[in-house]
Amino acid sequence: MSEASSSRLLYRGSLSLPDSYILLDGLTFSANLLANKDLLHNPLALALESMRGRPSLRLKGTELLKNICIDPSDDVCMDIHPSASLSRVYFENMLCLSHLSPDGRTEIGVRVALGDTDGPATTEIMIFGQSYSSPTTPSLIIRVARIAPATRAPRPDDPTPRRPPQHLLTRTQSIGELAANTRIKVKGDDSEVVRRAREVMLHLPNSKPRGRGKDKDRGGAVFKVPALPAKKTNHAPDADVFGPVSDAKGKSRAADEGIGDIEQENKSIIKKFTVRYLDAVGVSKAHPEFKELFGFVYRGTAFALRATIKKSPVSARALETLVEAHIKLYVTSPT
Repeated sequence: MSEASSSRLLYRGSLSLPDSYILLDGLTFSANLLANKDLLHNPLALALESMRGRPSLRLKGTELLKNICIDPSDDVCMDIHPSASLSRVYFENMLCLSHLSPDGRTEIGVRVALGDTDGPATTEIMIFGQSYSSPTTPSLIIRVARIAPATRAPRPDDPTPRRPPQHLLTRTQSIGELAANTRIKVKGDDSEVVRRAREVMLHLPNSKPRGRGKDKDRGGAVFKVPALPAKKTNHAPDADVFGPVSDAKGKSRAADEGIGDIEQENKSIIKKFTVRYLDAVGVSKAHPEFKELFGFVYRGTAFALRATIKKSPVSARALETLVEAHIKLYVTSPT
């Protein structure tokens, strides 16, 4: 392990094997301060330091480095305590017996999860070996890298990136400035033309100054709310482009107002006679056909007296004759 003055301890603990109570203890993760002067911008160092206080990290298994994408720029190393025999044997069998790739890394690495879940927010790291020059024998240093999320392959429904039109870009303006919604300033003779155009627009006869202040040209005129239209006492039917609007309530109201007192009294007498003579033949109000028979007898009698029902009171004898005739017509036999 490097000297304490040039490294920072990030995490000290063990790895828990899946489906087992065995722990690979004696592991220390440290960051090189010479290469990482600002650890606040080192995501792997921050993730390992957030694991402090946990006795172990989850070991998920081994994986080929060529199948994943790692970020080795964090420069974090792992050391094994000399007394941790089980951990030394495990990593020697995994890393020292693995073939080296052209960049000096082992082909196989150990995958570790920094958390209890396997969601997208869980940081996963890869522990692998990397060869370095030694004056005596070739050696491996155990390095740790953060597994970067795999890039998604483009899909047919993805929007196609397009370059902005060339006429929107000036010689001194970049695409970034255009995206920042910066105002394009006109240079040369055009600026003088624009200035003169503004002066002409401001001195037009009908031009008025803008602002929220008081308008003196109006002479102190105050806006008045117009009065509501007067209500009409007589009910007049509404009309539109197609003619008067039909109103069922208005029609019924007009029909009731049009009926005179004599006609209303005559109709009441016809109803009483109809109920009395129907009850005499055994058709009371509780009879299932009372409503239909009452309607036929009443309407037929009123229609027969239509010439005199609105002018004078009807004769009781004529009314009895008509009601009896209708009942004999509709009621064949007493029920």
